[in-house]
Amino acid sequence: MIFIPVYLVIIPIFASLVIYIFKNKHMNYLALLAQAVVTVLAIVYYQHFSGNFEATMFVFGGWDDRIGISMSNDALSLSFVFLTVFTWWMVLLYTFDKGNTNHNFIFFLLFLEGVFFGILMTNDLFNMFVFLELAAILVTILIAFNKAGNSFRAGIYYLLVNTAGVLTFLIGIILIYFTFGTININVITNLMPLYGDELIIKFAYVLLMSGIAVKSALFPVFTWLPHAHGVAQSAISALLSGLIVKGGLYLFIRINQMYAAANYDYYAFFFVLGALTAIVGVMFALSQKDMKQILAYHTVSQIGIMMMGLSSQDVNVYYGGVLHIFNHALFKSLLFLGAGVIIKVYRTKKVNEIRGVFKTMPWVSIFMIVGMLSITGAPLFNGFISKSIIKYGIQDSGIKYWTLFIINIGTATSFIKMSQIFFGPQSLSYPMQRKLQNFALMSIAFGCIILGNFYIPINQGFFGIDLSYIHIFEFAKFFDYFLTLAIGYLFYYFIISKDKPPIPNIRNFSISFEASNIIFIALIVVMTIYFVLL
Repeated sequence: MIFIPVYLVIIPIFASLVIYIFKNKHMNYLALLAQAVVTVLAIVYYQHFSGNFEATMFVFGGWDDRIGISMSNDALSLSFVFLTVFTWWMVLLYTFDKGNTNHNFIFFLLFLEGVFFGILMTNDLFNMFVFLELAAILVTILIAFNKAGNSFRAGIYYLLVNTAGVLTFLIGIILIYFTFGTININVITNLMPLYGDELIIKFAYVLLMSGIAVKSALFPVFTWLPHAHGVAQSAISALLSGLIVKGGLYLFIRINQMYAAANYDYYAFFFVLGALTAIVGVMFALSQKDMKQILAYHTVSQIGIMMMGLSSQDVNVYYGGVLHIFNHALFKSLLFLGAGVIIKVYRTKKVNEIRGVFKTMPWVSIFMIVGMLSITGAPLFNGFISKSIIKYGIQDSGIKYWTLFIINIGTATSFIKMSQIFFGPQSLSYPMQRKLQNFALMSIAFGCIILGNFYIPINQGFFGIDLSYIHIFEFAKFFDYFLTLAIGYLFYYFIISKDKPPIPNIRNFSISFEASNIIFIALIVVMTIYFVLL
């Protein structure tokens, strides 16, 4: 039973290699078989260890914990494992076309799944670095898979920026190993009270968090994300936004757990960083006309909201941030996959050129509307729950509460802007859609609704937290939501729709790779001053 984490890593990778080597149209079904096996193993593993996660520790070769390669799991990592399994199922079904699906694409997709499992379950820092580097290479290939010039440029931009972040992460690991003599996370956690005050450990924290900031697309090092989303296939955009970028937030949680005994006051710093990320993301999203760019910048914005929750000392607000990671994975995957269908039919990504979607493809429209209601925080949908947890926790802090309120108005404004694609007469003949695509969209949409209504037993089962204080069926909740929509509509009608300066300037603003490196160095300097020198 303790070998299952190893199987979860190996099975997708082995299946991908078989598909790549044989390249037979029937081999594509092996991807679905491998995913089914992974699903069963994850369920069996959770049922076996859910009451005793300490027993999940597995050290390869029977070596001592300090020097051996190890894997372990807890409720958080297994929750991410199930999220990974579900997301990959949806992406596989969305892209699966019997023998017509590109074998190379399936190879890289499955290989990436195995690597991502490794990030979630490894218990030593060096293997964490190895998996991060592998993931960066695989994501680069998937971004550039269309082999167009802009795809290659975005892929290389992603690779270089993320490699800089991962190498910074590696230097932090080296400093930790130099001090502790081990890279085992559990051992380091136990030894942290003895070394946490040393400058070298504080600087290691800065380097680790700087690399994580890049992986998470936090302000000001988020510039790779809209480049990648703009040119990648919609399925890859869904995977990137729904899950891969969350790997950085997962590492943020893990590293802070490792440093817990050091008692670093990181809360205020990362709340400000999260708030800036959310505000800048909304600002850029409001200026966009490209549907995928709107969604991409809202990923940046929602990452900021998650960080606002994760950087709180209030346990409820913290779990609100964690829960928003899962909720966002669903509704943003749904929005990107639905957008992919619309873009393929209309052959444009410009929201002002797309009309009559509801009459052209009513089911896709309904699924997209579910995603929009979720991301804007409508009651009865999953985004409402996690946003409400964060809002309740910060409502006594005026500036924090109003910051979140402004961000929510910006989000509502953007999707009011995007919703114009549904109106108008049917202008195109909608070709027959693959049934598996419809099933994937429907499954994610149901997930958004289920998590928005059965949130109490689900969160009690996975995280052991009581959310009974969150009430959906209250007039005040619906009033607040419709008030947000009304303000968002007025803001769109009188300002955004006019598209007057500085809106076009914001839309056309871009940062070169050289400038992004300077910004990254500046972030490291600021974090060093805050965490090491002050």
